[in-house]
Amino acid sequence: MFTLSKEKYLIFFLPLLVLSCSQMGKGVKPKGWVGDSPVLSERDQKASLAYHHYILAQLKGHEGNLEETIDELRRALAYDPRSAFLHVELARLYIRKGLTTEAIAECEEALTIDKNFVPAHVVLGGLYSTLKKNSSAIEHYQEALRIDPKNQQAYIYLGSLYRESQQYDKAIEILKRLIDESPNNIMGLYYLGRIHAEMKRFDESIDYYERVLSVKPDFISGLIDLGTIYEIQKKPEMAIETYQKVLKIDSENRAALERLGQLYVKGDQWEDALNQYREIQKFDSEDLDIRVKMGLVYFEQGNYDDAILEFSFVLASNPKDDKVRFYLATAYLKRENHEQAITEYMKIPAESTLYVDSRENAAFILEDLGKLDEAIDLLDRSIQIKPKEIGLYLLLSSFYETGKQVEKALEVVTRAHQLDEKNTDLLFRMGILYDKLGKFEEMVRRMREVITLNPEHADALNYLGYTFADKGIHLDEALELVQKALKLKPESGYITDSLGWVYYRKGEYKKAIRELEKAIELTPDDPIIREHLGDSYLKVNLVEKALELYEKALQLKPKEDQLNRLRKKIKEIKTKKGEAP
Repeated sequence: MFTLSKEKYLIFFLPLLVLSCSQMGKGVKPKGWVGDSPVLSERDQKASLAYHHYILAQLKGHEGNLEETIDELRRALAYDPRSAFLHVELARLYIRKGLTTEAIAECEEALTIDKNFVPAHVVLGGLYSTLKKNSSAIEHYQEALRIDPKNQQAYIYLGSLYRESQQYDKAIEILKRLIDESPNNIMGLYYLGRIHAEMKRFDESIDYYERVLSVKPDFISGLIDLGTIYEIQKKPEMAIETYQKVLKIDSENRAALERLGQLYVKGDQWEDALNQYREIQKFDSEDLDIRVKMGLVYFEQGNYDDAILEFSFVLASNPKDDKVRFYLATAYLKRENHEQAITEYMKIPAESTLYVDSRENAAFILEDLGKLDEAIDLLDRSIQIKPKEIGLYLLLSSFYETGKQVEKALEVVTRAHQLDEKNTDLLFRMGILYDKLGKFEEMVRRMREVITLNPEHADALNYLGYTFADKGIHLDEALELVQKALKLKPESGYITDSLGWVYYRKGEYKKAIRELEKAIELTPDDPIIREHLGDSYLKVNLVEKALELYEKALQLKPKEDQLNRLRKKIKEIKTKKGEAP
């Protein structure tokens, strides 16, 4: 019966070798010989044939012929069906072939022969783990360790299984038992490092990785994981140093080159990032993902021509990559090649997640080129294709407003509102348009709807509060609304201006001046804020300051109605001073 372990199989032939060589020089035939040949028992003959086919299986395996390897191992089992070792070896081959059921059957057969055969338990543990039958896998790993408490494979696999199911405490306990048995076990230390990292216990994780690297400084997986932890800890310099160590060991390590490239991108070190990606190109020149990354780096550098080249190369190989086409269109836009930008945006199909963005961008370009009617037509056609995309309606409405077709703008958002009656963006837009049409009560109703749906809609709070103040009505409510808006957006110069204007309307000019001076610091180029502060200075007789602000506001290109108002105020001040206006 062929029951020897793999490590001891050579012992099998030793008796035969001794038998064939002993006493040859004496001319005496050993016992059991007939004529010139030894006589083997039937048991020994079967064992010899089993071993013969096992060796043939090994040779076929080295040749890479899986089918013939399996055939030879089956022949070996035919001569020694009670060999637990051979059953497990056959199971391993079945695993390579993807025959999981057959592999399990062979391991179970091995255990009926020898229930304490550890390799069968270990292989079965792996099979059940693959099938997500974790409880069965754990049972076999535990049994392997009961039989052989020093079996390192079982410790590693069991610890890994606990880790995958996030039973971290059990995983740590098992792996620490392994480290107690074998303090320098690299995989045990490595998995302890990974587990502590997953538990976000990064300092302990680093300790384990450093222990791994003290034993095996060129252990690349440990270095990559350690670099990742440094990234998580916001220690880019240490991460970079760690990845550079990987490249000293393996100059073509893809993970290290990519991680370095990404770190350099985050640090705006564009040339260093490009150098990493160029290294990858040396051994993988057709990698499209790297070309996309290089294109994005060129884009960030403002090198739009090279960005266009990279994106175009990718699209030549993969013309259906909508994201890259969007990048290409945007690079053309930055290059001020507007027609080509529109062409590329328009190639993005309706089923793409970038369809709406592409059409909106194309419409913006047309508007900038003074082709407002074409922009409106494009958005109309896009809405026909995507009738539920609210963003398209909002943009179309704004274009109609730009073209001074406010009624049409309101009609568009009203149509969209029927699709989504609780959309606060639509309600807010409707309120603004009603205001422009002089429908004050409708504006108030819409703004109150927005605030009811979203009490923290800072823009609606501000708009309603400012409008009340501008009309000199509901000033206490206006103050409350604007103060709430400012809490939500404390750095907004426009909302700060609204608060100052409420105080102005309430006659609290010192408070108005305080807030309006803050508003100008936050938003220095707005002519209305400067006019408001000028009005407040005028109320406390700071005439020169008021005049200075009005004149500065004139330089900021105000709209026509404000322009006329400012000129009138300047004229009045200069007339009172006896100066020529």
